[in-house]
Amino acid sequence: MARTALRILLGFLSTAVFLAAFILVGDVLLAAIAATAVVVVQFVFGRTTSAKPSVAIWASLAIVLTLTGVSLMGDDANASLMSRTDITGSVSNCACKPATKVHGLPVPFLSTPKTIAPAPGPV
Repeated sequence: MARTALRILLGFLSTAVFLAAFILVGDVLLAAIAATAVVVVQFVFGRTTSAKPSVAIWASLAIVLTLTGVSLMGDDANASLMSRTDITGSVSNCACKPATKVHGLPVPFLSTPKTIAPAPGPV
């Protein structure tokens, strides 16, 4: 039981290295390079001891690559959330104060009622 837990923890070593490097350094690419280096060392060590890579190593590599891709894809998230309009700092068209154009529009219930044409023929 303890040996299996140790194999799983060693399998997810690259994910732990990725998260630790990202927290310490703050750069996704450097963290991904460090985690990938750990996976390569694990593969080389596995080949020299004639052991096949475990499922945990492959899962850890998939997690590292997924987290790297998601982090790099969302790197310009602030730029895409900004509006394309110029920021002038003026409040001329602010929604918090009434606009002047609204007062000139006719309100349907205050305008003159329309007359209904009488039905053709006798009633």
